[in-house]
Order: sequence, then C-alpha cells, then structure tokens
Amino acid sequence: MIHVVGYDLVAPNNSSEDYERVINAIKANFNSWCHIEQSVWIVDTPSDAAAVRDLLKQYLYAGDRLLVARLQGNWASWNCGDNRNNWLKSRLATQ
Repeated sequence: MIHVVGYDLVAPNNSSEDYERVINAIKANFNSWCHIEQSVWIVDTPSDAAAVRDLLKQYLYAGDRLLVARLQGNWASWNCGDNRNNWLKSRLATQ
C-alpha cells in the first residue's frame, strides 16, 4: 500500500535535529519511500495507515501533528520532478 505521510513539528521541538530524527525514522522503517516535500513523504508498505501512524508517533512529541493517508491511483503533481513522479507511477500502476 502507498501512504502519504505529512507531519508538522511544533516549537519548541522543531529544530533541524528534530526533523532529522523523523526523517531517519522514515528511512529506517520503510524500505521504499519518496521524499515529496519538506515534511511530506510517500511510503510503500504492507501496513495500513493506522500502523504507519502508530510506528511514527513514537518519534514525535505530543504537540506535533501527523497525517497518514492511503494513496490509490488518482494523483496529480506539478513541478515535483521526474524521479518523484516515476516513483509514484511505478508503484501505483499495479494497484
């Protein structure tokens, strides 16, 4: 399943080290991922959205925000670049 993961780290826990902690968690816990925007990632995993949320919550503070949503087939982008678009196309073509 392909999931969009978006998060917002809230002060005072929004330093570059805090962002790096979340980024490293995404890279370490998902074999296939695509970094779309500063705090938006797409992950390919057999887990459902709630499981992805629960896994990533441990890297966040109580005031931070997190959204995980399954992405299925219908998407569009602008100015995201060929690498990101091709990553999405290759994974969503089979769903």
